[in-house]
Amino acid sequence: MKLLRRRLRRHRAALLALLCAGIAIIVALLAADVSAWRSTVARDDLRFRALPAHTHLWRPPTVLPGDPASLLIGTGSTISYRRALQYFWFSRIGSDPEVRQDTPTLRATAQNKLLSLVSSAPNSQERSIAANLLGVLVVTTPTIGSDAGGTTQVLTRAAQYFQQAIAIDPGNTDAKQNLELVLRLQQPGKGRFGHDARSGYGFGKGRGVSSPGGGY
Repeated sequence: MKLLRRRLRRHRAALLALLCAGIAIIVALLAADVSAWRSTVARDDLRFRALPAHTHLWRPPTVLPGDPASLLIGTGSTISYRRALQYFWFSRIGSDPEVRQDTPTLRATAQNKLLSLVSSAPNSQERSIAANLLGVLVVTTPTIGSDAGGTTQVLTRAAQYFQQAIAIDPGNTDAKQNLELVLRLQQPGKGRFGHDARSGYGFGKGRGVSSPGGGY
């Protein structure tokens, strides 16, 4: 009986040691995955600034199944923000380098992602940037014909987004400049809304991708 108890104690000790070793391995892999997320986001933010249409951004080579590191550090809102900015750029160049989509679909996807950010982004700077980009998206989307009423609606809608961006973050200079351009076009005798007018809007190329509170 004593011999059996000794054996059970030895087995328990071995199992406990094995369990501890397994936990240590998981913790080490989790730490490596967290590090992979941080380094990948930092690296790909720089890539996005240099080339917004770069493919396969913000996809770290994690090891653990289900990517628990992503849940641990909360990558959801951060990546949603970056994907919205990326889709805005896809709509600008008229193509998604990773998936074949027509330009109207890209614009609609970008609009939906930006609208979601305006209400759900975790900080005011990101929400303001999203509202500004919505205004740019509206005012730079080609319209059919040159109907004055249609042009007025476009300018009014764009101005509302720029005003919303400024209300959210009074320090958003891009939104202020864009609103000024729209207001000028709305003045009597300034209603021409051709390519030159559309090309003058600022959207802060890649700047917002590393806004405070957006990284890890």
